[in-house]
Amino acid sequence: MAVRKILVAGVATIAVASALTAMSAERGKAVTPVIATPLGITTQPLGVAQGWGLGKDVAAELPRDQIAYTDLKGMTLYTYDKDPAGKSVCVDDCAKTWLPMPAVAGAKPYGEWSVITRADGSKQWALKGKPLYRYFEDTTQGSVIGFNFEYIKNRGPLAGHRGAYYGPRLKAPPMPEGWRVAMLYPVEDMKLPAGFQVHEVQDAAGIALTDETGRTLYVMAADAAREPKACNGGPCAKQWIPYAAPSVGLSMGDFATVARADGVQQWTYKGQPVYRFAGDYSANLAGGDGVDPLWRVAYVAKYFMPAEVKIGKTASQGKVLTTAAGMTLYRRDGWLYQSGGGHSFPRGQAQRPAVGRDLGTERHCGEQFDSMAKLGDCNVIWQPLLAADDAQPSGFFDVYTRADGKKQWAYSGYALWTFAGDKKPGDINGHDSYDIALSEDPNVLVNVGTQMDGSQALYWSIAVP
Repeated sequence: MAVRKILVAGVATIAVASALTAMSAERGKAVTPVIATPLGITTQPLGVAQGWGLGKDVAAELPRDQIAYTDLKGMTLYTYDKDPAGKSVCVDDCAKTWLPMPAVAGAKPYGEWSVITRADGSKQWALKGKPLYRYFEDTTQGSVIGFNFEYIKNRGPLAGHRGAYYGPRLKAPPMPEGWRVAMLYPVEDMKLPAGFQVHEVQDAAGIALTDETGRTLYVMAADAAREPKACNGGPCAKQWIPYAAPSVGLSMGDFATVARADGVQQWTYKGQPVYRFAGDYSANLAGGDGVDPLWRVAYVAKYFMPAEVKIGKTASQGKVLTTAAGMTLYRRDGWLYQSGGGHSFPRGQAQRPAVGRDLGTERHCGEQFDSMAKLGDCNVIWQPLLAADDAQPSGFFDVYTRADGKKQWAYSGYALWTFAGDKKPGDINGHDSYDIALSEDPNVLVNVGTQMDGSQALYWSIAVP
């Protein structure tokens, strides 16, 4: 089934900020994380992290080391060094190659996002004052200056299928002089004191401050009623570890230091004391988020999330996406047996947006794919997470149109589903249920809704942030 996105013309772009507001140490200064994109701007990981044409030795591990700002179709956005702040000098022939990213009528400035007026009177999005463009030859999500991830006629499969490919791979051309990809991550222009890093923390659905080992950092909002007891001893001090600053630690931008009652010199971020959470045993975890309303992840930017979706916690698999009522959300995915494991670990198999887009809003039930027949009709026990008719893509969230005309939320390319076998929040009874597809020839591509080679399967998996 063809999957298309909702493109709502003439609808005002609305900046939706989540209400993660906490009192700062100054008692009155609200600190709200910046939402990574205004409504209508999306984000995509670049390159192999999309899941195209993977080698069998890397198919189970997809690094999301570059995440770009993209348009409603997921096409990469760019900036031009020669553009002065708030103005585009890319006109005439230049604008035929580098297409200005239009802002819909009524679009409003938000945070570092602004709207400029071009010489012809049209409106264009700008980020940190730099006008944004698309490249005329980009046709697939994750592509850069025309280096597209697809089967290229007469040049062989650069990345035409979603399995593994042993042949030589083409190399992306260098960026033209003066042009840059508009990156959400990595964050390159933020000044940090020694001991701080900035990483994507998928558990927290955002970009956050981390310590020198990559573990998530948190901030505590000083509350007038609780401040005298604010984590200076007892069980709290064992769970929340002050992030110590050197005795000669100097203030830098949003970073400063404060002397604690126990004599520790502690870092602060935007006026809030910084902590580590003892339960985070590795990078990319945010186990402290939601433990107590007094603490929040030290966000640099928080991803957009629709009202229908929340982040919940499970006993064995950590953080998952859930409905507003807390019920686990799932994705339909594909897996190559030759690509390695990962399913039993928290976060499971790496997400491959290309596979999710291939499978679309089809459950892919049928006799071959009916591993849960004992629980009832596949088309009944798996239900779509529906979106409002006027919902728009933003951040990593997309909106697919189903065969019945209804809209369905998708995350990182995968349509989102609920499972009838889950009875309460935290249940993941539909996780890792496999439907096996075997080929006699491991070199033959098999179309199971997504083209894969070798011995493959479709399966249902938890949807993780």
